[in-house]
Amino acid sequence: MPQATVAVSMLRALLAYLDAQGLDPAPLAQAAGLDREALAHPERAVDAAHYERLMQAGIAALHNPLLGLEFGMAAQPDRWGTLGFLLRHCATLGEVLAYQARFAHLVNAVGEGRFVAHDDHVALEWHSAGSRMPALVEEAFGAWVRFARWASARDESPTRVEFSHRAQGDPALYESFFACPVVFSAPACRLCFDPALLEVGLRTPDAALAAHLSDRVAARARAADARDVQARLMDWLKETIGHATPDLARASVALDLGERALQKRLQAGGTTFSRCVAAARHELALTYLRDSGLSVGDISHRLGFSEQSAFQRAFRRLQGQTPLAWRRQR
Repeated sequence: MPQATVAVSMLRALLAYLDAQGLDPAPLAQAAGLDREALAHPERAVDAAHYERLMQAGIAALHNPLLGLEFGMAAQPDRWGTLGFLLRHCATLGEVLAYQARFAHLVNAVGEGRFVAHDDHVALEWHSAGSRMPALVEEAFGAWVRFARWASARDESPTRVEFSHRAQGDPALYESFFACPVVFSAPACRLCFDPALLEVGLRTPDAALAAHLSDRVAARARAADARDVQARLMDWLKETIGHATPDLARASVALDLGERALQKRLQAGGTTFSRCVAAARHELALTYLRDSGLSVGDISHRLGFSEQSAFQRAFRRLQGQTPLAWRRQR
């Protein structure tokens, strides 16, 4: 499952919604650890903890535990950035759901929607790598249903909705929006609907534009995947360097990728395995140099260099000065 992130467009949409409810968004953003720079780029991915804290702050300020559901009920396509424009120009709801399953992690990787076909219905199930506050699940379900109704210009509804948590408010409010039975404290969270809905057409289909937007979103997905792999590789390298030789074969096993697949992911991110090794060693070198109790020779040995001179050359190549010169400036 992708790392738990959300797009800044989601945060901006929630702040705008809270503003419309009469709240000052500035202190709410501050409480969530968000500054102006963090919110500047709509399609940038940030740690989902910011989104969860913002939702918690909004619930507390409004004294409304149903904020997540109500925010989902007000969803518009621009909340999802480029993906939202792609979805609105699909031909059918089935095409929308296929793109959602493929690309939703670019916008909201707090949880993952998986489709399960049964004899008499299709279920969209929510999966997350850990416990998530009910408001986040309710926002996702509310937004999925709201978008389907808006995009198809039809007041369609699921046949059944299940949440694994308890009702956050009057159950009648849930049933009023979803227009179907809603079950709480269920084994899983899922939206169940008639398979015929997959064939329902949308009101603004545009095959050429959808194909163009699909290519753009796919490119973003590849870049995001490459960044995720590179981040995981850097973590592994920093744990491994000094204890074992950080070669491609060991890295591939640790990241559960084939060697060629790992090389391709790194290439997509504009780097190589050897560059990542050099970058990890350099980051560790800067950390070790801040410790005055370690000599340059000690650091060279910890980083796995065969000779101190090799470490000094590598450091100077990246930093533009020798390790001792850098240490003296600290």
